[in-house]
Amino acid sequence: MSFTATLFDLIKGCPRNIKRRLLRDILLILFVTSGAILTIVMVQGIKTQNDISTALINDSNRLVKKRFQSFTTPLNNTMRLLAKWGESNLLRLDDPELLARQFQALMEIQPTISSIALADTEANEVSLSHHNNQWLLYQHRKGRSITSSVINGKLINREENPNDSYNPAQSVWFRGAMTIAPAGNLFLTDPHILRGSEDVGITASLSWSRRDTPNNSFISSFSFTIKELMLFMEDLEITENGQILLLQKDGSLLNNLRNNNMQPSGAVSLQKGKNISEQLLSAVTRKLQESPSPANDVISIKNDNTTWWLGFTPLHDLTSDLWVAIVIPQSDIFSNLRNQWLRFGMLAGSILLTGILMTIFLVRRYSHQLKDLPQQHIDSYGYENEIAALIRAGESSTLEFKSTMRTNLKSGKTGKEIELAWLKTVTAFMNSDGGILLIGVEDDGTVIGIDADNFANEDKCRLHFKNLINTHIGAESSRFIHLKILTIQEKTILIIECERVRRPVFLSVGKNEDFFIRSGPSSMKLSMSQMINYLAER
Repeated sequence: MSFTATLFDLIKGCPRNIKRRLLRDILLILFVTSGAILTIVMVQGIKTQNDISTALINDSNRLVKKRFQSFTTPLNNTMRLLAKWGESNLLRLDDPELLARQFQALMEIQPTISSIALADTEANEVSLSHHNNQWLLYQHRKGRSITSSVINGKLINREENPNDSYNPAQSVWFRGAMTIAPAGNLFLTDPHILRGSEDVGITASLSWSRRDTPNNSFISSFSFTIKELMLFMEDLEITENGQILLLQKDGSLLNNLRNNNMQPSGAVSLQKGKNISEQLLSAVTRKLQESPSPANDVISIKNDNTTWWLGFTPLHDLTSDLWVAIVIPQSDIFSNLRNQWLRFGMLAGSILLTGILMTIFLVRRYSHQLKDLPQQHIDSYGYENEIAALIRAGESSTLEFKSTMRTNLKSGKTGKEIELAWLKTVTAFMNSDGGILLIGVEDDGTVIGIDADNFANEDKCRLHFKNLINTHIGAESSRFIHLKILTIQEKTILIIECERVRRPVFLSVGKNEDFFIRSGPSSMKLSMSQMINYLAER
């Protein structure tokens, strides 16, 4: 049984050889099993990829927020210390030089603070900022401002502006601490341009009152630059090519960490040495702007034939304008999936191995029975050896030889009895276990061919065969009978392959219908009662 012929029969969908049917069923089992494994792996792979992407991005978001908290916690403590000093009447707006020394001491301890301010509800404010190695003190008192340099705790180079329109009570950090933040809680502004340094930064503020005058409120604040924040957070690492970006919700500008120039993208990377393309940055910004509630959403985006996974989170619960975007290429996520794929591979291999072992077990168990199965089919490839083997085996319950299809060799004329003889064999095969009829082979196995039948060509032979089948057996049974015309030993022979048919097949001769079965190497006619019993036990 050649592989090509087997494959051809399998493609046709209904192999006539029972061995090939078994092979087909086994292959179907393996294909279905492999398909199920592949489907499971693909579905589980996609689910795992989504789960890991979401977990990785969420973990990165928590890491960024935790790092931001570690950045602001000492500053918050400094702010609360400043408030305690104020409550104890240790901070005095009417003594700016003392405030300058106090503020400077705190800022030297916490160098990430770029400025500290103290204001009251009567539009008075004193603030100290540190920029370009200079300490500058700003005083605002009811429309009048004074700017001084602080050197060795002394105020020098005073510059006064009697018509200053600045009012601290109108600033965001002042109003936020007074009206938005709960009592005793910090208020955090959105990024804005810091006074004096012109850097982009964030201001935290806290309202408090003196113990001796609880009805008078004061606001203390400190500011830090985005640059300082990024320097603190730039060593964060999520994946090899992953990006942590700092954005504003409306796409407003933030200053660049390295060159301090305004960046038109409205976003900066928190990771040193990593660049992001403008196209990808634009896609990330657009997703942030389009989403009404981007927090905790993990989505995938396409950019430059690369799939990226993206997630957003607000940098701090006290601000809704400053957002962190985690952007990770899918290739990095797949590198993290190696262990998952290994487990999938082991699972798939186990299932496939089980299927193979089951197949081997079934084949080995029934191999001895397969050897005894009747042959109903001869391959068109390499048929000479197969036919020679059949002829050597001799006639049996599934194999019979006939000399001619229609010619009586003794009289040299066509005879109806010759045709009915092989038709009986065909019906007997179909009512039994199937078989093969070789026409052009004598009973002793001598190959004589069908020259005596005098067919003009193969088409005439096939037409005569078809007419006999339709007339005496029925056209409805013709699909179970297959004719091949082959040449062996330079002789043309007919091979009639007969499949087993579950319903009874009759040989019609005139008005009579006879039922035949195989009994050893011959065909036997059954009576009506015998036929009923045979079919009942079949």
